[in-house]
Amino acid sequence: MNTFIDLERRERRLGRPLQVAVIGAGFLGGGLVRRLSKIKGMRPAIVANRTLEKARRVLGEAGVEPARIVRADDPDAASRALERGSSVVTAELLLPAAVGEIDAVMEATGTMHVGTEVALECIRRRKHIIEANPEVQVTVGAYLKAKADEAGVVYSDIDGDQPGIIMNLYNYASGLGLAPVVAGNCKGVMKRYATPETQAAFAEAAGISPWIATAAADGTKLNLEMAAVANATGMKPARPGMVGPETALDGLLAEIGRRGLLDGPPVVEYTLGIPSGVFLIARSDDIHLQREFRYLKMGDGPNYLFYRPYVLCQFEAPLTAAEAVLYGTATLSPAAGAPATDVATFAKRDLRAGEPLGGIGGPNHYGLIMEARSAGEEDALPVGLAEYAELRRDVAKDSMIRQEDVVLDERPIAVRLRKEQDAQFAPGPVAS
Repeated sequence: MNTFIDLERRERRLGRPLQVAVIGAGFLGGGLVRRLSKIKGMRPAIVANRTLEKARRVLGEAGVEPARIVRADDPDAASRALERGSSVVTAELLLPAAVGEIDAVMEATGTMHVGTEVALECIRRRKHIIEANPEVQVTVGAYLKAKADEAGVVYSDIDGDQPGIIMNLYNYASGLGLAPVVAGNCKGVMKRYATPETQAAFAEAAGISPWIATAAADGTKLNLEMAAVANATGMKPARPGMVGPETALDGLLAEIGRRGLLDGPPVVEYTLGIPSGVFLIARSDDIHLQREFRYLKMGDGPNYLFYRPYVLCQFEAPLTAAEAVLYGTATLSPAAGAPATDVATFAKRDLRAGEPLGGIGGPNHYGLIMEARSAGEEDALPVGLAEYAELRRDVAKDSMIRQEDVVLDERPIAVRLRKEQDAQFAPGPVAS
């Protein structure tokens, strides 16, 4: 199987490329549009963004002539434009799901409400939905995966980002006959109390939003990513927030072993000090494999390190859309049934009753992965729902924010779906 070759064969057979809609035209969405325009057998057919000018701009950057960019705000108009070979821009974020010519939808906004609404609409319309949105997957992914399975469509996180790359390593090692023991993410530094103000300069230099830079710095993004991996594989964290040993690459395997992480059940983990990449440690007690791996310079075993240094995000993410259409497979999606983990909300500073918590990447809270059962027993507020919460009482810095500590806005679709998911799968209810 070669996805690039199969895409070209499909285009020759059908006489048209695989048509992808991209929702969001920021750093990741714009990158997706540009990459989709370069892959033979694919094209960015629709770009949906609240600001139409940004949607037009990224299509222009992808080489689409201005005269071939058409605005359409209803499915029929979009279909007519696509049939003429034009690309479509729209401010209606749910529109792509209703356009028959679209083969897959890629959501790149990174927000809970858009990610949840788009996923639901795509599943309802029987469209494959690819989301670079671990917040949605960890918070309501079990519900969405069940609905996608019922509809016969793929619901997946992307290839190219850490969770998808880790899942590729997991599947690769498993396929070779090894047993995954530790799935990990490499992080350069941890700034638990980062705020949009402290990360503003970095965000501007990188061309990303301050909240994204903050969620990465304070570890919330990391914990959500590893929870997505855990919920796909059944792995658990060794403790809330994981251990996070500091190490260099050449000492990684030994340091993981020194921390006792090779001796128990399989875990998700991260390291500090290695600036980029992901890793998987897998085990084999097969003496023949050990002898042959020793010859192949993989070490003495029985634990072996598989490491990938680069994270290419939008460059590889289109492969997830292609594989969903070509093969009906997901890069990473929740396993059936109850989630293995959740990400709980903790206070970044002393918080006062009446304060809204706001979304991830803000000044008020960070998220730590926990086993789902423990999170339910401790009444933890899922960090994906924090933006809909207002505090009932004061909460001290670094304390867990519990569901009983907040009032949740019941109107957002993510809150309602989480209630349904908890009723079906999880041990703990959502606050009201």
